[in-house]
Amino acid sequence: MDRVVDRVGVLLYGPGMATVASGHIERLPSGSLRVRVYGGKDPVTGKERRYKRTVKTEAQAAAELARLLRDVEAERAPDDSATVGLLLDRYLDVADLEVSTREAHEGYIRRTIKPVLGEVRVRKLRADALDVLYAHLKKCSRLCGRLPRTEHYTDGEHVCDQRCGPLRDHRTPRPHQCDGRCRLHKCKPMAPASILRIHAIISAALNMAVRYEWIDRNPAEKASPPRARKREPDPPSPAQAARLLNEVWQENEEFGLYLWAAFTTGARRGELLALRENRFDFEVQEVTFARNYLVKQGHRIEKDTKTGEGRRLSLDALTCELFAEHFRRRRTALATAGVTVPPDAFVFSPDLAGELPWNPDTMTHRYGRYAAKAGISSSLKELRHYSATQLLSNGVDLRTVAGRLGHAEGSTTLRFYAQFAQPADRAAAVLLSAQLAGLRKKEQLRELFHQLPTAADEAALGVLAATLAPVVGIERETALAYLTQFAAERAPFTP
Repeated sequence: MDRVVDRVGVLLYGPGMATVASGHIERLPSGSLRVRVYGGKDPVTGKERRYKRTVKTEAQAAAELARLLRDVEAERAPDDSATVGLLLDRYLDVADLEVSTREAHEGYIRRTIKPVLGEVRVRKLRADALDVLYAHLKKCSRLCGRLPRTEHYTDGEHVCDQRCGPLRDHRTPRPHQCDGRCRLHKCKPMAPASILRIHAIISAALNMAVRYEWIDRNPAEKASPPRARKREPDPPSPAQAARLLNEVWQENEEFGLYLWAAFTTGARRGELLALRENRFDFEVQEVTFARNYLVKQGHRIEKDTKTGEGRRLSLDALTCELFAEHFRRRRTALATAGVTVPPDAFVFSPDLAGELPWNPDTMTHRYGRYAAKAGISSSLKELRHYSATQLLSNGVDLRTVAGRLGHAEGSTTLRFYAQFAQPADRAAAVLLSAQLAGLRKKEQLRELFHQLPTAADEAALGVLAATLAPVVGIERETALAYLTQFAAERAPFTP
């Protein structure tokens, strides 16, 4: 029997198996050597940790066993069997994500990442595999090349009926009977922004694997996701906004007021729905947006705003009057029933007492119906863009616009609305140019004045102004004012 000695201990192995401490080496039928090490139990889950490596030679096996034992002793042994799917599950367990962000991450992981990379071992993942994934998503967001030709409505055993058929783009992910709204699949590329979000999720999970010492480097750093395309806002025009408000206000005054607030404040959908009556201060004409409202998987959630900070916005007198009248009508309608509206009632609510706000999706669908009637193709979110574009186009400074929108940094506002800040930028350019041009003409007039004899009186200055103004290219009155100033500067001092 052969004998191998290294600094970890004495390892004995031969045709069968050799052991040492908590690890051993076994010879496989192929002739390769497999190193196995027991790493104790996970302190949280209680599961056993077992690590293995497969090598070609006895020297490599001895070195690998020694290294694994050292890693286990240092409690930093990576699990070679860990897959990308397991890593993503661990990432979701420990990542600090907002509710809506977590739901979006789970959707991308469930629909796109796990079906392709879920079974790949983390240590085997390479940048080229990520590039292939991104390239396919640029062609088809459904990964149709990996889907079966027959699409079944359930994963379990079943008798196929009209719900099972060729690959289709279904109107809903729920079991249903296909109709004209479920059409044969047609490849549609995934938006670059969505691919970048998938890349960000994978990269964040792999960064966690590096911190846990499962891998040495993050392969996502060498991948090539698509570049983000600049999103061009497409808000309604002022004329379209007016038609929409007139259309809505005739049928639903509360929803009309909601749209009015969206147009004039630029607040997010959930921020408007989380708005309560006691957030208004009509005396100073201000409103405070401090919370955000959303519904996820049937759960009603009221949380902080997107930036985590509230903001106070100024209101005009008309907007204050519209909201005050809305509150008065609500109280008048409930007074006969003996119901009192609390001060913190939600402003936009399906019940008059304002106990719960509307579902955000309800407002989106409602807006879509009214917008279609008014000939507007943009979504509810574009009303926020309307506020920004109108303010910037009319010369309101970028910092004020960013503050009203609730952007954490002005760079965010500038990135999306730079083209709408151009009028103010052009005005600034004209201001500087006009100022320098005027100063040049003034200095030119000064040089001409000093080349002439001293003008004795106002009449002589008037004649001189009429003569020099066309030469310099300024108005006679402006030239006379400058010449009067120059004459006063040149006049001798008399005590």
